[in-house]
Amino acid sequence: MKALRRGAVLLALVCAASWADAAGLDVRLSRGKDKSYDVEGAFLVKAPSSVVWEVLTDYEHIPDFVDSMRRSRVLDGRPDGSALVEQEAVGGVFLFSRAVKVLLQVTRATDHLTFRDVDGADFRSYSGSWETRQTPDGVQVVYRLRARPRFFAPSFLMRSGMDRGARELLAQVRDEILRRTPVLSARR
Repeated sequence: MKALRRGAVLLALVCAASWADAAGLDVRLSRGKDKSYDVEGAFLVKAPSSVVWEVLTDYEHIPDFVDSMRRSRVLDGRPDGSALVEQEAVGGVFLFSRAVKVLLQVTRATDHLTFRDVDGADFRSYSGSWETRQTPDGVQVVYRLRARPRFFAPSFLMRSGMDRGARELLAQVRDEILRRTPVLSARR
């Protein structure tokens, strides 16, 4: 019985360690009973909050720093931060790839942004959020997505593609935040 408990604890530790990779990205993926996929990812970045939000809301230029994004354009933007954004991205695993389109209704609050696909062309449901939290070590950025595709793909391919896609998205967003962060000169 003790060996069984030790094995379960070891397995839990291995799984927990796999969530945070060497690049400092924390990504978790699960599949719901309704065949939806839930992604939660996070990273910590030493950058001003204003730069973080500049990147997260730079919808027109997302294809410049996110490799999977083919097109992103604002169809309707409002002063309150809400927007209607049309996007096309390509995702895949191994030799399989697929272009997907979403029409996102985006709502922005001070440290929270939510999005939801209002078109439903490629997804039965697609919604999520970006959140930021100021910490003593920088800004923690948290990404959440729940997606239920209309197209069929074997579960292992969808899981692998969504996991890889989320990791790449978070890493590329973080890299863009760092690229835009002004370098503070050293004190003399």
